[in-house]
Amino acid sequence: MPETTDLLPLHERLRAALCADGPLAAAWPHWRVQAPQARMAEAVAAVLEQGGTLLAQLPTGSGKTLAYLLPLLLWGGRVVVATSTHVLQHQLATRDLPRLAQALARPLRVAVLKGRGRYACLQRLGEAVQRGPRPGEWERHARLREGLAWAGASAEGDLDEWPGAAADPSLRAALVSTSENCLRQACPRWADCHVERARRRAAEADVVVINHHVWLSELRARRQGRSAGVPRHPVLVFDEAHALHELARHWHTQRAEAWAVARFWSDLAELAQGPARGSAPWAGLALQGDRAWRSLSRALQVAAPREGLQAWPLAAEGAGAAGGEAARELGLALQQAHRALQAAQGSDARLGALSERAVAIARVLQGLLAPAGGETGPSAWLDWQDPQHWTLVRPGPEADEDQARELATGANAGVRAVVHTSATLGDEPGLRWHRDALGLHSLTGLRALHVAPEGPRTGAAWHVPPELPEPADPAHAEALARQVARWAVRLGGRALVLCTTRRAAERIAQALAAELPPHWRVLRAVGEGGRAAWDALRRDDPRTPTVVVASGAFWRGLDVPDNGLKLVVVDKLPFAPPDDPWVQRRLARAREAGADAFETVQLADAAMALRQAAGRLIRSPEDRGLFVVGDVRLRKRAYALRLSAALADWRWLENEGEVADWLDALALTRASTTPHRGA
Repeated sequence: MPETTDLLPLHERLRAALCADGPLAAAWPHWRVQAPQARMAEAVAAVLEQGGTLLAQLPTGSGKTLAYLLPLLLWGGRVVVATSTHVLQHQLATRDLPRLAQALARPLRVAVLKGRGRYACLQRLGEAVQRGPRPGEWERHARLREGLAWAGASAEGDLDEWPGAAADPSLRAALVSTSENCLRQACPRWADCHVERARRRAAEADVVVINHHVWLSELRARRQGRSAGVPRHPVLVFDEAHALHELARHWHTQRAEAWAVARFWSDLAELAQGPARGSAPWAGLALQGDRAWRSLSRALQVAAPREGLQAWPLAAEGAGAAGGEAARELGLALQQAHRALQAAQGSDARLGALSERAVAIARVLQGLLAPAGGETGPSAWLDWQDPQHWTLVRPGPEADEDQARELATGANAGVRAVVHTSATLGDEPGLRWHRDALGLHSLTGLRALHVAPEGPRTGAAWHVPPELPEPADPAHAEALARQVARWAVRLGGRALVLCTTRRAAERIAQALAAELPPHWRVLRAVGEGGRAAWDALRRDDPRTPTVVVASGAFWRGLDVPDNGLKLVVVDKLPFAPPDDPWVQRRLARAREAGADAFETVQLADAAMALRQAAGRLIRSPEDRGLFVVGDVRLRKRAYALRLSAALADWRWLENEGEVADWLDALALTRASTTPHRGA
């Protein structure tokens, strides 16, 4: 029988839980509800009771997580929560949800569901170990044996729990399966599959915690009549919802990523030792294809004028010819592999999936070989990072509002209540920046909650160095690094530099290493390698002071607890390149709507990105730190006032003298709060 309080309307139960003598205050003696937190909790309760979509923006450190979890647990139904990173998934599942359920004295089943690439594949690991070591790879084979032993004993097979996976990224192809090479029910280890076990746990849980990329995978799988394991629950919450904008770029495109192309050829080579051996010259076909994709990587490296998304053909002279020839070689290799796979059908369960993968990669390659331009625009895009990290993109038609809403609301999946929450959804009450980008403006039952910061943040200050060269000047990176080194030494570490490109991150990291004392560490945070950098910041060992230099996704979602950061520096204003084809589409739509395209797209995006970066530093009202924008345009250009408004509640430091005083105060704060460490 339910408790008496469970028979009350949800909003009354919520107020009782938040009051001064409620269960949260009893369980956490120093806890007090914040006014923004209470407002958001009531708004979430209303959408749970009435249905619809809520967009809720609260300042960083206002307690957004509890504000949506509390009404969800009091409501008692089944929920999917999607957040932006694996770290935040674990934080929700192992800390926030159990702690709140205990305070409310409510039983709760929580499951974490990641993408299949995060779980060890027993079958692939077993095959890799059984094949034995290649010449000169005895140590690698020993690590694979260690991984197989760990995966067989692990309850979840989550590679984040095995240090060996992070220590040697080259193992990943043998550690995991993909949706393309998974044998599914034909796999001999299907009953023990860690991916399927995770999906079964998710099906039985009250709250399923996923990340945004798993949600995108689920939508794509549903279009093919399958599922990525995400249950069809009636309530969907997007934490860090601003990250959905990036996913919207990928939703309706065909993509061939460098790692996926390389994986195809390595999977093809494995057929030479499996049941299909002898039915075709698999090793020779794989070698031809591997050479072709590496040739394409080299051609793209020469041709790509910059990092990021760009339309094909590239602007560099001769780029189209060089890249086109390399693409033709790769296409020919794919064609030959596809013919061999078709002829050998039936001798191995993997052949059909490999054949489909060959066709999918070839379809994207056709975009590079097709005539460019015309009424439909570029036939291919290149998303370039470096020779190991690039993606060929075949853009789809302009996404309409129905498609955008499917991503942002789970339309057609039985979802009746949706919550989007973040500290950066817009800068006005209607949260138009987020609402319009995801096609939510025409939804019925749409609510927006925009809670502004309550007064200035006395512990937060920001600064733009007045003497720096402009970002386009080749001397900019070294000049900024010299400034950062001085500030970091004054603080004794705990500094993060966020760069707009990998190339800038490399240059600044090298310059910092030359400027800082020898016992300091300068760590690059890129991809999976970022975990070591964040661990170093969390450990905060004064004997080895650390500066982390990061790019890409590390602008958002990073949470270093207990005010672990004291200095965050952005290398330059985060404007998207004007020739980015996705940005060009958005600019065109803004002009068609009669809006100022620069202000509503590029300027708004840059303001939100600055606020995200600043949010890495100040995570609670008690935090203290310095945020620096290394771009003198923020002192000179007409748009500076709009961007500065993103930090309106922070203290402005005009010159180096004021910065030095502020840093000295921060260093004293650190010395008084850092626990004594034994020798």
